[in-house]
Amino acid sequence: MNRKGFKSITLWIFVIGFAALAAISLLQLTSIFSTYREGARTYGELAQFAAHPPESSQADRFPEVDFAALRAINPDIVAWLILEGTSLNYPVVQGTDDLFYLEHMFDGTRNSAGTLFVDSFNTPGFADQNTVIYGHNMRDGNMFATLLEYRSQAFFQEHPRMLLLTPEGNYLIELFAGYTVDITADSWRFSFDDGDDFERWVSQAKYRSDFTSDVEVDPSDRLVTLSTCSYDFDDARYVVVGRLAPVA
Repeated sequence: MNRKGFKSITLWIFVIGFAALAAISLLQLTSIFSTYREGARTYGELAQFAAHPPESSQADRFPEVDFAALRAINPDIVAWLILEGTSLNYPVVQGTDDLFYLEHMFDGTRNSAGTLFVDSFNTPGFADQNTVIYGHNMRDGNMFATLLEYRSQAFFQEHPRMLLLTPEGNYLIELFAGYTVDITADSWRFSFDDGDDFERWVSQAKYRSDFTSDVEVDPSDRLVTLSTCSYDFDDARYVVVGRLAPVA
């Protein structure tokens, strides 16, 4: 075979290989976008179970959650979490492990969007000094992707609290810290040795925080830590921490 023929074959191999890679990439992107659409559709339909009644006034900020209907779909339901003015508006579950809901939606469908879930080792009912809720940082902006907006003081000032609705009652989560950390940190503790230990942990969280909050926290308070991946470095997480304030 002469040199010209060899170059021609090499070129065709390159073209075929490039076309194959492009086709594979297109299939992968199609699958990713399909996953995003399915997740958005499923959770969009679930939103009907957490809605303001028609007769409610604008002053009534809390929607009514039909926990009985949600429990019929999934008995692991424990709460509904809302950050007003954003896409963060989802049911929260608590399972027997911390793996299933990483890859399954609320209705049990396998999907990388997963479900917001309370750590399986937390005491049910947000009874611990600190309850941890996990969720994915989805690249389409859904689930816990919004948490990374708390790197901005301006965003915090617009969204200083979240709504947490449970079968037992409603709460405000009054936020006081948001920061990036690796998985070796102690940001996911459930309890503390004593008041001093609690206060040191809270002070460290405030010191690390990307935003400044005037929320005062006492050892008698219950906290909620929201945790998601941040992709800043290997095993990086972004956590947002708040005080749980009951609302009559």
